[in-house]
Amino acid sequence: MQNSFFQAICRMGIFMICAQAVIHFRPKGTYEKYLKLLVSVMVLTQLFLPIGNFLMGKGGEDAAQALEQFRQDLERSMAEAEASAAAADALLEKMTLEEVRGLLESQESQAGDLPEDSRDADGDGDSEGEGAQEEGAQESEIDEVEPIVIEVTIPGQEPED
Repeated sequence: MQNSFFQAICRMGIFMICAQAVIHFRPKGTYEKYLKLLVSVMVLTQLFLPIGNFLMGKGGEDAAQALEQFRQDLERSMAEAEASAAAADALLEKMTLEEVRGLLESQESQAGDLPEDSRDADGDGDSEGEGAQEEGAQESEIDEVEPIVIEVTIPGQEPED
């Protein structure tokens, strides 16, 4: 299909060059408008022959085949994209699970590194005395906050005291 259009364009280009040469070397100036009309009709005929063949059915089959090939390529690429996305999701899930396992192992090893007196009966390092000390430290750090007063004045009214 594209090959026939390319060939038609090449033939038209060569014809137009030859036609311009004939018009340039015309025998008399009075023939110029007739030669230009004749060349224009011939160019239009050469232009519409491939388009007419395409529209009348000869090129329609080629276009249908090209569209079917395009549809098959599109379906194949969509299937490949779905498979690639599924593989990426599986890899991401595996990496996430490995990362969570690593974090859990590092937390367990850090909990194992705590001194014996800082661990409670469960061995996780949280004792009630330690939590109470932290709360007391937080309470002593908070100071009293002074309230903020915002005065709003409306045009035409005097501010209230």
